[in-house]
Amino acid sequence: MKNDVKRLPFAGCLLLASVQSFAQSGIETLVVVGERVGDPVSGVERLEADQMLPGSRADVAELLQGINGVQADSRSNYAQDTRISLRGFGARSAFGVRGLRLQVDGIPLTMPDGQGQFSGAVLDGVEQVSVLTGPVASLYGNGAGGVINLKTSAPERNRISVDTAADETGLARHHLVSEFRDGELGARVQASRLEADGNRPHAQAEREQLGVQVYYQFENGVEAQYRFDKEDAPLLQDPLGLTQAQWQTDPYQLNTSAEFFNTRKTIEHEQNAFSLRQERGDQRWQIALWRGDRHIQQYLAQKGDALANSGGVVDLNRRFSGGNGNYTWDFAVANLPASFTLGGEWSSMNDLRKGFVNNAGVAGDLRRNELDQADSRDGYALVQLQLTDQWQWLFGARKSRVELSVADYFIIPSKNADDSGEQQFSHTSESITTRYQINENLSVRAATGHGFEAPTLTELAYTNGDKGFNNTLSAATNRQQEVGVDVQLKRMTMGLTAFRVNTQDELVVDQSINGRTTYVNATETSRKGVEFNTRYSISSQWDFRIALNYLNAIYNAHQFDGLQLPGVAKQNHYAQLNWSPFANDALKFGVSAVHRDQVAANDNNQIKAPAYTTMDISVSGNIDVVADIEWWIKLANATDKNYVGSVIVNQTNGRAFESASGRNLAVGVKLGYEF
Repeated sequence: MKNDVKRLPFAGCLLLASVQSFAQSGIETLVVVGERVGDPVSGVERLEADQMLPGSRADVAELLQGINGVQADSRSNYAQDTRISLRGFGARSAFGVRGLRLQVDGIPLTMPDGQGQFSGAVLDGVEQVSVLTGPVASLYGNGAGGVINLKTSAPERNRISVDTAADETGLARHHLVSEFRDGELGARVQASRLEADGNRPHAQAEREQLGVQVYYQFENGVEAQYRFDKEDAPLLQDPLGLTQAQWQTDPYQLNTSAEFFNTRKTIEHEQNAFSLRQERGDQRWQIALWRGDRHIQQYLAQKGDALANSGGVVDLNRRFSGGNGNYTWDFAVANLPASFTLGGEWSSMNDLRKGFVNNAGVAGDLRRNELDQADSRDGYALVQLQLTDQWQWLFGARKSRVELSVADYFIIPSKNADDSGEQQFSHTSESITTRYQINENLSVRAATGHGFEAPTLTELAYTNGDKGFNNTLSAATNRQQEVGVDVQLKRMTMGLTAFRVNTQDELVVDQSINGRTTYVNATETSRKGVEFNTRYSISSQWDFRIALNYLNAIYNAHQFDGLQLPGVAKQNHYAQLNWSPFANDALKFGVSAVHRDQVAANDNNQIKAPAYTTMDISVSGNIDVVADIEWWIKLANATDKNYVGSVIVNQTNGRAFESASGRNLAVGVKLGYEF
C-alpha cells in the first residue's frame, strides 16, 4: 500500500525566522557552514557540559534539563529508555524515543523507521548538547519533530583518568578514559561499568560500555573521525509501572507481575561510524558512513501463549547501516553573499524478530518469527541568502521516501494467519526561515515549515484483537510556525519564542495491554506554546540560567476534543544558580529547581500524574596537585518529594506511573594524570 502526502512547495510561506548552521554543533546532515555568510541564523540551543550540575551521567535526562522545548522524563528504570519529547513530539512513545532525531557527533542513533535511543552512547565524554526545534527541524526528514545532538571533541593532550560515582539507591558507576595526542592525530578510549539496585524491587541493572574515537586533521584541511561504540547489558530488570492507587499507597512497592514473569531485558549493541569533512574555503563537503548490530531479549509481563499472540518474550536481532553526504558552495547574487547546499541520506534496517511464550520467566514455545525491514532515502537542498547586513534568509526542502515491510514466517493454517505486510510513505518537507538584526544586541526571527512522521515498524506491528500488520496507519503531517526575539548582551543572553504546531493524522496510542501496544491516527491535534530562556553571568563568581516553557497540546476533534495530549506537561520550568567563591573551579556550589505541571497518562485524561517541584543541590571542586582531582557531591530531590518521574502512555491495565527516586545523596570523584 502506498501513502503519498503532497504539499505545495513554499506556497504562502512568508516568514521571519532565524537560521543557524546546526553543523556548528556537530550535526552534519543539514547545513555545513565553515565560513558563514554573515551572522548565523538561530534555531539551535546549546548547553555546555560545564554549565550542568554534576552527576553520574547514567541517564541522558541529566544532560537535557533546562533546555527550551525539551521534556526529559527519567523512568528510574534501565530496562526502558529515557522518555524524551520536544514541543510534544515523541510524547506518545510507550518505550524508546519516537518522532525525534537523535545523534552523537552527527552520526544518527535514530533508525530509518523513526525509533531510536541514547542508551548505547557513553555520556561522560559529551562536551555540548545541541537541540534544534521548530520548522527547521523538519528538514531532517521523517520523524524530525526536533533534533538532539551530543557532541564530543578531539583530545588536546595525553591524559588518563578514572572516575567513580555512587548514590543511595545502590548505583555504582566506574569510568576509565585514555586520551592521546600526537600532532594531527588524536584518540580517545573509554570504558564504563554500571551497577544499580534501583529505587523499587526488581529494578537491578548491569551495563558495560566501550567507546573509541579517532580524529585526524589532514594538511589540506580535511578532518576525519572514526567512532566505535559498544554496549553490553546482561541484566536490566523491569519493575513495571504502578496504578494510580498503588502509587498513592506506596510509590516504591513491588509490582507482583514483575517477579512472576521475571520481566527483564538484555542488550548487546555495537556500532561503527566514519566521517570526512572539508570546512575550509567557499566549497565545502562532508560524508559519513555507519553500520551496527543490536540484539535485544526482553521478558514482558505476559505469558503470550495463544497462537495468534506474539509471545511474552521478545528476541530481536537488528542490523542497520547508512550514509549521508552534502556539498556546500558559497557564491554571490548581485554582490550579495549566498550559499547553496545539496545533500542526501540513506539508511536501512533489518530486524529478525522472534517471540516466545513466557513461562514465569523462562522462554517457551515459539509464537512469532518474522523479518522486519525499513529503508529510507532522502535528498535535500538549502539556499542561504544575506539580503542586507541585517537580514538573512534560509530556504530548504527535503524529499523523503520510507519503505517498511514485515515478512511473517510463523504461519499455521486456520490457527495463525499470515501477518506479513508492507507500507510506503513519501513526503516533501519544506521550511523558510529569516532573521533580522535590529542592532548588535537585538534580533527578531520567524519560521514556517511542513514536516511528517511515518509510523515505526513497532507501531505497525499490531492491530487490536491479536491481529498482525496494521496497514491502516497513515503518516502524520504537521505545519509549524514560530516567531521570536533574541537579546545578546555582554553578560546576558535572552530569548523568547512563540510557536504553533498543527498536526493531521497524529499518531497516538490506541491501547497498551501486556506489552502489546497498538496505534491509531487521531484526526487533528494542535500545540501552542511560549518558551523563554535567559543566562546571566552576574559576576565572575555568580551565574544563573532559567528556562520557562508553556505548552498547550490538545486534541481538536472527535471524542477527545479539547483534552490534553497524554505525556505532555503544560508547564515545564527550570532554574539553576551557581556560585564559585574563588571565581574558578576550585570550589563551586549549585542549586537547581524543576517544576513540572500535571501530566495526563491517557487520552481521556482520567488518570493524571500530579504536578511537582523538586530541588537539587550540589558542591564540586578541582584540586590540581600531582594528579588532577575532581570531586562532587549532589543531593537530588532535596525536599524528598514523592512524584511520578514518567508515565506510560495509555497503559490499558492502568499501570501508568513510574516512580521517581526520593531524596538521594550521590558522590563522585575523578583522578586524572597528564603524561
